[in-house]
Amino acid sequence: MNLNYFIESMPNIDSNQSLREPQVDAYRAVYKHFVNDKKKEHSIIVLPTGVGKTGLMGILPFGISFGRVLIVTPQLVIKDAVLDSLDPEHPRNFWLARNIFEKYEDLPSVIEYDRKTSDWELQEANIVILNIQKLQERLDSSLINRVPSNFFDVIIIDEAHHSTAPTWETSMEFFSDAKVIKLTGTPFRTDGEKIEGEFVYKYPLSKAMAKGFVKSLERIHYIPDQIFLTLNKKDDTVYSLEQIRDMNLKDEDWVTKSIAYSKECSIKVVEESIKILEEKRKTGIPHKIIAVACSIWHAEQIQELYEQQGLDVSLVHSKLKKDELAVRLKSIENHKVQVVIHVAKLGEGYDHKYLSIAAIFRPFRSQLPYEQFVGRVLRSIDAEEVVSPEDNIACVVHHKELGLDKLWEFYKNEKKKSDVIKYLDRSEESFERLTKARVEKQTGDVIEDGIGITEKDIFIGTELLEERERRINEEHQKLNQLKELLPNLPDETLRQMIRREEEGEPSAKILRPDKFLYRKKRDLDDRIKKEMVPEIILQYNISNEGNELSNSKLFTGKYSWLLKRVQSNTGLIAAYIEKRVNDLVGNHDRNTWKPEEYDAAKQHAEDVFILIQKILDSELKKE
Repeated sequence: MNLNYFIESMPNIDSNQSLREPQVDAYRAVYKHFVNDKKKEHSIIVLPTGVGKTGLMGILPFGISFGRVLIVTPQLVIKDAVLDSLDPEHPRNFWLARNIFEKYEDLPSVIEYDRKTSDWELQEANIVILNIQKLQERLDSSLINRVPSNFFDVIIIDEAHHSTAPTWETSMEFFSDAKVIKLTGTPFRTDGEKIEGEFVYKYPLSKAMAKGFVKSLERIHYIPDQIFLTLNKKDDTVYSLEQIRDMNLKDEDWVTKSIAYSKECSIKVVEESIKILEEKRKTGIPHKIIAVACSIWHAEQIQELYEQQGLDVSLVHSKLKKDELAVRLKSIENHKVQVVIHVAKLGEGYDHKYLSIAAIFRPFRSQLPYEQFVGRVLRSIDAEEVVSPEDNIACVVHHKELGLDKLWEFYKNEKKKSDVIKYLDRSEESFERLTKARVEKQTGDVIEDGIGITEKDIFIGTELLEERERRINEEHQKLNQLKELLPNLPDETLRQMIRREEEGEPSAKILRPDKFLYRKKRDLDDRIKKEMVPEIILQYNISNEGNELSNSKLFTGKYSWLLKRVQSNTGLIAAYIEKRVNDLVGNHDRNTWKPEEYDAAKQHAEDVFILIQKILDSELKKE
């Protein structure tokens, strides 16, 4: 086995049209981190569901690894999905399907590690794939007990927000000299702490939606006319939901769990999800429902409700034996069922693009598991396969009183950002011209009265609004630290120091000056149009296509002429930043800009962004 394989190979990455923008940009960011900047700190990539995380794992080692690569997954389902995509013997493996290589003989050698893996197999592998349990030090068959600490030069950790258990920490200590790359859809671990390492690349989900990398999303929740509950199974006295809340008879956890276990409430969600499925299946695409339940017993009750309606169901849970699990997963892949019900099994990492309806029969207490479940229906169906736009619109269905409104709010905000990005993309030419708690186990019976209605929210949203808050908090923390060291400098100067530090030093050698300038321009455009403008629209709750900003003092004096050329709030903000940045650089023709002018423009954009916030703070009296 050639230990220099990843250095000597010639993969097609940089200008590969078959790769997605976030895959190539994330690869460049990791390359800069380890190769150009020679950093030792773990690198972290935040990439939303459906954008191409497994493919990214397939290209990350090239030019970075001076030896073997270990890919670690948190569970078997994810491990199997990664292995399927990166199996060099499969005719549609990622490297051939995406034109990374043209010949089989150019592909890396890949093995799945288990206790039967021989020493010869380990020595011959370029890439070793395993799930974290195979690194448990207490097991004689553990990989840690089989290889020296320098056996791997690069370790890629999938779903890195799980890396909290002792096994993860022990493994990282053992392979302490390896370059560690962590991939995740969230910047926080499952225990709420920040993931250890440096965030080298983040791709916002709103941008993924605007690019069409994930399905559109709508929510339909059933709202009963009236709802009554007993306080326990032994007392037939019924109370309205309003009475229970007003009299503080039970807390919201009890209410939502009672709703979840109520057969009467579940039937409504079952019927609504089937109605949506039947409509979607008219196109001939084998759309499916994926449902989530509170427990295995609860899932069996939901299964019975679907089967009574004539649908075939595959119930997948953690207690199934390996062979039975494989049979049920195959029935999903081969379209033998219309409904998939899971309990703690088909979470993150399970990809089946025909899952299009997410039926929720349990309350979620936190954002992360909710997002992971909704993420199962977001993987888009290939453009050449879809018959109707409806094929790439996913639905989330649940009972109104499951208490999920706050979690869904995140998707509303992502939708707003996505709308702003798409609006600006549609207006690109005109802008170019302008700029040159404890859960109670006992539940009560639930009785609904009246017909009830369903209510629909249509959005193209998905995860990671929390990232914006995290970034603000992180900058605030750094600012406080700098204030202690440099108490006499103003806050704005300190913020600029923080941002310059985050940008880092440029590469010593520019191999493609043409692409270098193109990337500088694209990065500036993205920062303005895909981050700053959406954040302002969201932060101040401004109508995307309204014109209330026409009265702002931003557009008086020198920039009043913009009001004659641009009609919408979004367009005005984008045009103002673009025009003002060009004025500050002193050159309106970006085609003639040099690297230092793009660097200056990026800093000017940050200053203008802060100025806009200050002006809108005073005008809109935002607290």
